[in-house]
Amino acid sequence: MRYFLIALVLTACAALPAREIAVSSEGTSQATVARLQSQIEPAFDSIHGKTGVADDGPVFLHVVGGADSFARIAKADGVSLNAESVLGYAMPSRRRVVLNLSGIAERSLDPIGVLRHELAHLVMGSQLQVERPLWFEEGVAQYIEGVALNELREAAGSPSLATFESLDDLSSALREETRSGPAYAESREVIRLIVARHGEQEFMALMRALEKGNGPFEAAFEKATGETLQVFEAAWIEDQEGRAGSRLARFFGGMFWWVVLGLTALLLPLVWLLRKRRGKSQVEMWEEQEKHFPSDPAWAYADPDDEPYTPPDPDTWKR
Repeated sequence: MRYFLIALVLTACAALPAREIAVSSEGTSQATVARLQSQIEPAFDSIHGKTGVADDGPVFLHVVGGADSFARIAKADGVSLNAESVLGYAMPSRRRVVLNLSGIAERSLDPIGVLRHELAHLVMGSQLQVERPLWFEEGVAQYIEGVALNELREAAGSPSLATFESLDDLSSALREETRSGPAYAESREVIRLIVARHGEQEFMALMRALEKGNGPFEAAFEKATGETLQVFEAAWIEDQEGRAGSRLARFFGGMFWWVVLGLTALLLPLVWLLRKRRGKSQVEMWEEQEKHFPSDPAWAYADPDDEPYTPPDPDTWKR
């Protein structure tokens, strides 16, 4: 009986189709490629665990080490974005993911996070049947990325005080190079707010509705969360303003001692000059007073061209 169960388990495991994974590289080390390849299946597990959407399709990963090579490949793939600022892209129709290691390294990010981000796009592009707004698409990919080190490095940079007037404005900002940085970070916060406000199960219910084609997006959102998108948008704007105020307070709090040191560096030379000037003025005042109320003998102010001063004989009165 025991051997029969073992054989049954082995037969079931053998029946499970293995995901087809093909990895190629250009201008990067084998160790880096091997590390990324080992994280492909865990990334799919993370996507399924956070969204409830499964995907067992093949993956063709191309890892590029040089910026020029990445720009050339992106152009050949028909990617219209500014390749120099793109960390990677996914092409769901071809099950293709391309990573730009030079851009990732330039921002001091962990490439595993970018791999998860692009695989999330691959899964959504392949499995979801309802058109969704860009803020949602990028927000889910950012939510899946979830590498704490990347988020810490993102926060350690110049703190962004940018705010967005609406979810549509957030989607527009994601397409603008000057606003895309804070827009990507904010899109992640939108998804986190959905999860915090309604729960993980409701978020997964929304993803499953989009997977089944139960749209449009606004109707699917309301059915899954019990809240209209307009009501949620107002709550997000309020939450955004609160976080912006906290960021501003942290920014000035962190800058306080630098401001104090800067002012001290400016004031010290000024104080020194004022003290020096005050000392000079005090000496000049004392000299002027001495002329009218001399505490030194009269000869101290005698004209050097006059006859030498001879003090009176103290014994004159005796004679």
